[in-house]
Amino acid sequence: MRSKAAWLVGAAIAVGAVFLLWSPPTEPPARSLAEELARIVAGTVTRDGAVKNCVLSVMTGDGSFAWSSAAGVAHASDATPMTADTPIHIASVTKLYTTTAILLLQERGALALDDPMAKYLPPELIGGVHRFAGTDYSARITIRQLASHRSGIADYYEEKGSDGKSLFELLEEQPGRDWTVDETIARARTIPAHFEPGTQTFYSDTNFQLLGKIIEVVTGKPLQAVFQEFFFDPLQLTHTRLGRVQQSGSARPADVFDGKRDITPARENGAYWADGGIVSTAREMNLFLKALNEGRIIRPESLRTMHDWHAWRFPLRYGVGAMYFDPPWPVAGHAGLHPLWGHSGSTGSFLYRSDELDLYMAGTFDQTGSKAEAFMLMRRVMQAIERRRGERRSATGR
Repeated sequence: MRSKAAWLVGAAIAVGAVFLLWSPPTEPPARSLAEELARIVAGTVTRDGAVKNCVLSVMTGDGSFAWSSAAGVAHASDATPMTADTPIHIASVTKLYTTTAILLLQERGALALDDPMAKYLPPELIGGVHRFAGTDYSARITIRQLASHRSGIADYYEEKGSDGKSLFELLEEQPGRDWTVDETIARARTIPAHFEPGTQTFYSDTNFQLLGKIIEVVTGKPLQAVFQEFFFDPLQLTHTRLGRVQQSGSARPADVFDGKRDITPARENGAYWADGGIVSTAREMNLFLKALNEGRIIRPESLRTMHDWHAWRFPLRYGVGAMYFDPPWPVAGHAGLHPLWGHSGSTGSFLYRSDELDLYMAGTFDQTGSKAEAFMLMRRVMQAIERRRGERRSATGR
């Protein structure tokens, strides 16, 4: 089964690391950077029959270049073309937004990362959600441990419950059943915890469901309203929402596939929330990350907290609600790779920034098996950007 298991992100990249680092660019020369990037996006769809569509948005921090394009079909049922403005399920990229809300609330004095979640959440919700070696650690787990995936709590979504099935499998089998957030947390209670809190890293969507609950308790508002107030309205992200309520006049999100299976009905379940429930566009994802990086949402010191990287799965590290792609230094430069920070999602979604190139990249493949493909695509984008900049420097002598 190819689904939301985040460890596949690192595993897929590690397995294909040599190809990823040394494979040469294959696109013929193009007259402009925009044309070259459009060819890259179109080629991504034509090369892989499992990928029905691809959308990519690229933006430089200095505003000198902003470009978006798409290829393929958004909806197989009526052959609706995929466009740069087609809404997409950003999946676990949502975790960046949830963590940013937590950090903003810390700046306002409403909570602290090292507070135990038991300070905000009732025993009936969290009791028994983390039992390890005969001890219930649930009340001791901190907000920081939740956001950095160092709680040890089981993953409600990917791991098999007492019924022998993962929630992902149940969503596919019963697309008409709507799961609540409380039910997802309760499901994690039936799965053994992995380690004592704070000692290791294990990616678990349950962590972020609990963070969403904390945000609602602290603010006294639904999570959608908090995101609207904190991000969507101030940044004018008019095509971005949390949950299934579709804005008037907005298009239907693009279909999502698991191999050849259309899993769109499962993807629209209420279970996807603070862990992966945002729908947006690639361009608006970049606008969010740019504002985050520039200190227009949280302070620079809060962003540094987010970037407290620790070991996870090569070549990825995890911080506080953010991922760091750290390519091996001996070959990274030769291959056109640079360190990236941001987040990936199970649907092939991605949102990353290269500090070295002052570059933001966002998009999706709407295919759960395309996690490594996102990094290959970003590598080709970075190669194209660097090559064009080199040509410009040679032409101007600067």
